[in-house]
Amino acid sequence: MAIILLVEDDPVSRRAIAAFLRMTGYEVYEAEDGEAALRLLSRMPFDFVISDLNLPGRLNGIDVLAALRAQRRKVDAILITGNGSRETRDEVRSLGAVYMEKPVQLEEIERTIQLKANG
Repeated sequence: MAIILLVEDDPVSRRAIAAFLRMTGYEVYEAEDGEAALRLLSRMPFDFVISDLNLPGRLNGIDVLAALRAQRRKVDAILITGNGSRETRDEVRSLGAVYMEKPVQLEEIERTIQLKANG
């Protein structure tokens, strides 16, 4: 099963999503901001990154995706936001990631992971 990095600053949301994905059989690592995400990404080979757009600190979810792409790493990704816009959606898609607006159903996240994994 896939190894997932979940980047979410809200601890309640992060724990809920991580618990659901673990129950579904995934190995999940958690980061609360973009800097922590990049540290984990530099140490481990993840199959999937799920990130909130708005994160504390100097890096947001798009910055995390852009860093992945700059490293030319083939990692599937989902970016989730409660403050969506057409520009954000287009930027996320240009980085090869799936764009989702909150509220997102956990089953929708899992279904997207399955679709990406099965190609």
